[in-house]
Amino acid sequence: MRRKNRKWVAAAVVLYLLVMWSAYRWSVSQRLPEGDILLNLQHVAIRRQAEERARAAAKEAQTQAPAPTGEARLNAAGPAYVAARYDSRHVVFIVATDTESRFSHAILRSSGTPARVAAPAVPAAPLAGLDELWEPDQQALHFFPEIVQKTHPGEQWRLSLSPDWTVPVTIDRVIVAPMGCSLALGFLASVSPAYQGAFHESPREYFVLRRNPVESAQPASSGRVGEMPNFGRSAALEKQIEQQLNSRMKEELAGIDARLVANAASPGSTSVPLPVGDARPRLKEWLHADHALVRGEGALDYDLHAFHLTPDGAPRLFVRARWTLAGAPVFLMTAWFQADAVHPEAVPVLLWSDSTWSAALRTAEAPVSLGDRLDFQSVLNEFDADNDGWAELLIHTYDAQYSTPPNQRMSVTLGLYLYTDKGLVPLKAPLHRDLQPPQSCLDQ
Repeated sequence: MRRKNRKWVAAAVVLYLLVMWSAYRWSVSQRLPEGDILLNLQHVAIRRQAEERARAAAKEAQTQAPAPTGEARLNAAGPAYVAARYDSRHVVFIVATDTESRFSHAILRSSGTPARVAAPAVPAAPLAGLDELWEPDQQALHFFPEIVQKTHPGEQWRLSLSPDWTVPVTIDRVIVAPMGCSLALGFLASVSPAYQGAFHESPREYFVLRRNPVESAQPASSGRVGEMPNFGRSAALEKQIEQQLNSRMKEELAGIDARLVANAASPGSTSVPLPVGDARPRLKEWLHADHALVRGEGALDYDLHAFHLTPDGAPRLFVRARWTLAGAPVFLMTAWFQADAVHPEAVPVLLWSDSTWSAALRTAEAPVSLGDRLDFQSVLNEFDADNDGWAELLIHTYDAQYSTPPNQRMSVTLGLYLYTDKGLVPLKAPLHRDLQPPQSCLDQ
């Protein structure tokens, strides 16, 4: 190399090293949230590996059976039937209703005569109306529903008495129960001797009966479901509840009146005349009464029951409310509130309400006597069959059916519901009882 070119070669080498050194310094100085470039590349590789492992674990989990929900556990246990106390050792439950007319000549197609089951000295569980039972003739069994034919005396079922108490019972015999204008089929079952003393002492009269036990949640909830008889009711709490009840009543009333006015001109509204002597006000009178309620002229009375029904442990308040004008009930509503267990003075939260009875009064689907007492809906028992902390409630409800004059009939429903903060979810087929008197059945 010529001497005169050496200085240019040296300058090029120095310039190259300077550029490389500057590039290195620049790369080191570039930091992302996760660190510099090299560390970031390392983090990306680690994250990709974690994502691949997560996808593999999710794929493996999909191949396994999903964890059952509370509803799935209840369904897996088979049908749940409402059971009523018959005496100190027995319960009775219905599996089929409306099998045939109460005064049918067929009498369940039996050529013999049904035998009357000995009635207890003191009738129990009056809401179920199962105090008159008959044992059908054996020749009639061939015509009974499948559930009756496949259930045999001596089988053991599971009777839920309370949230944390389930006992075995044994099927004794098939029974026929007159209910309204029809006959129902069910079974009389005896509580196992080891539990008869405790069953006799239990104040409960309405229960839930299943053929199979319910699978428990994993992990089981540590909370206890049940009523809180010693729940404190302060004057401030009652005032807040009354304010929210009145506000919700006005909201519900606006919707009911809007439907009444919208349906007033429909053909169905005048196709069936009111019974002779019926004192129920017509549309104008109802609207006049409702305007008085909106102005605050109605008298409010209510009762309150507190329960532990949810895993969070916060009390849920069940309120039955009634508004009267001149002593006559004109609006009925149930409401559920969430209270604060730590701060009793806190404002309760109105979760949801039901005013279907008020609509039935205005559309002639309920008798005017429905609101004479605060018994149009009641919580009869509480359960937690799957131990997940969410309660199942056994609820009695008065519902109404309006027929052509002069017959007006009422029925009641005893049903099992899952409690949620958005409403009650029916879990199984309820027990419907027709309250029509037997003498009215002969006129049909």
